[in-house]
Amino acid sequence: MSKETGNASVSQPSQPSQQPPPPPAAEPQQWPSWRKVVSVAVVSYADCLTFLVSMMLAPSVPQVLATFRPDGSDKFLGSFSVTVYILGFVFGPLLFGPLTDLMGRITILRFTATLYLIFTIACALSTSLPMLIVFRFIAGCFGGAPMAIGGGVVSDLYASGQRTRPMAWYSVGTMMGPTLGPVLGGLITGGLDWRWVFWIAAILAGLCVAFLVFLLEETHQATLIRRAASGSTTSSHSMDEKPALLKTISSNWKSQNVPRLLRRSITIPAKIVRHLPALAILLFVGIFNGLANMILSSLGSVFQFQYGFPPTTAGLAYLGLGIGGVCGLATTPRVSDYFSKRRPHPDGSKRPQHALPMIIIAGPMASIGLWWYGWSTQARVHWMVPIIGLAIFGFGYMSIRLSTQIFLVEAVPKFTASALAAHTIFSSLGGSFIPIGTFPLYDRVGYGWGNSVIAFINLGLWIVPLIMYIISLGLGNEWIVHIEA
Repeated sequence: MSKETGNASVSQPSQPSQQPPPPPAAEPQQWPSWRKVVSVAVVSYADCLTFLVSMMLAPSVPQVLATFRPDGSDKFLGSFSVTVYILGFVFGPLLFGPLTDLMGRITILRFTATLYLIFTIACALSTSLPMLIVFRFIAGCFGGAPMAIGGGVVSDLYASGQRTRPMAWYSVGTMMGPTLGPVLGGLITGGLDWRWVFWIAAILAGLCVAFLVFLLEETHQATLIRRAASGSTTSSHSMDEKPALLKTISSNWKSQNVPRLLRRSITIPAKIVRHLPALAILLFVGIFNGLANMILSSLGSVFQFQYGFPPTTAGLAYLGLGIGGVCGLATTPRVSDYFSKRRPHPDGSKRPQHALPMIIIAGPMASIGLWWYGWSTQARVHWMVPIIGLAIFGFGYMSIRLSTQIFLVEAVPKFTASALAAHTIFSSLGGSFIPIGTFPLYDRVGYGWGNSVIAFINLGLWIVPLIMYIISLGLGNEWIVHIEA
C-alpha cells in the first residue's frame, strides 16, 4: 500500500518536491520487529499487573478483618473485598475497550493506568472496610481496561493471520499475573502489613504509567488516518484509498458530542453479541472462566487445609498452573497455524474457525487435569501429584483463553478491542459469581467428587466448539462480523 502511494507521488512532476516519508507511528504494521515486541511487552505488563493485583490481596484478608473488624464480624465483606475487584472488570472494559476503537488506544491506556494508580493508593490509605471495597471496585474498573485494549494493540501491529504468536506472547502476562499474585501476596502477608499489598501494587502501577508514556505510541490505524486527515500528522496511505473509513471516522469524531460517542462505544459489544458464533464463544468463555476461577480462588486454601501449607508458601501451588499455562501458550499458535494450512481460506487469510480445534483439544485436557487434581488431593498423596494435575489443567485453561481471544479478534477485525471487551465482560461475570459455590460444593461432596463435578461440566462445554467447527466445514469460511461504528 505504501508502494502505491510512493508511485503516485513520483508520477506528479508538477509538485515542487516529494513529501517526506511518514513517521513510523503512521504505519504500525511496518514498524521494526523490536519496536513491535516492546509494544506487546508493555501491554502484556499492564495486563499482568491487573491479574497480579486481583490475587495479591487474598492471603491478607485475615489482616484486613483484624484491622477493621477485630470482633470477627463481616467475614463476607472481607472476601468481597477480593472479588469486588473482579466485578470492576465488567464495567471498565465495557466502556474503555470499545472507546479505543473510536478514538485510539494510547490516550485511553494512559488515562486508565493513571487513575488505576490513584485508586490503588486510595486503597492503601483506606480508613474503613467499606471505603476499601469502594476504592478497590473503582481500581478494578480502570485496571480491567488493558484486558480489552491490549489485544487490540496486538491486532494493530500484526496483520490477520500473523497475530496468533504475538497474542500468545501478550497472553504470558495473563498467565503470570494469577500465578505470581498469590506467591507475592503470601510473602507480603508474612512479613509486612496488608497495606503494603497496595503500596507495592502502586509502585508497579507507576512503572506501568511510565512505560505507557515513554515506550508506547498510538497503534490504532483509523485514529492515525483521522489525525492525518486533520493535518496533525502524516500517513503513507492515500486519502483516496479509504474514503469510506475516513467518512465514518469523521462523522464519529466531529459531528457527535461526547455522550453520544460514549453511547456508541457501548453499543458495539452489543452488536457483536448479536452475531451467533461470537455469542456462542462468549457464553462458553463465561461458564468456562467461572469453573476455572473455582479452582483459582480456592487453591491456596485447599493446600493449607489438606497439606498444612502456611500462608506464606501456599501460593507456590499456583506454579503448576503457570508452568502448564506457558506450555499451552507455546502450543496453541502451532496448532492454530496447522489447521489454517489444512483448511486455508481462498485469499490465504486466517479465519475465526481456525482457532476452534485447539479449544476442542484443550477442553478434555482441562477436565483430565481437574480429575487428577481433585482425587489426588482427596487422597492426600504427595503434594507434587496434584500440582502435576494443575499443570495439565493450566495447559487447557490458557489454551482455551488464548484460542477464544484469537477467535474474536479474527471475527471482528475492525473492532478488536470491542470484541476483547465483550470477552472480558463475559469471563468476569462468570468468574465473579460461579465460584461462590466452590466451598459449599467441597463441603458437601469432598475434593474428589467436587472437582469431578467441575470437570464433567467443563467436558459438557466441549460440545460447543465441536459443533461450531463441524458447522464451519459445511458453511465455509465467512464468519466475519461486519459492524459499522
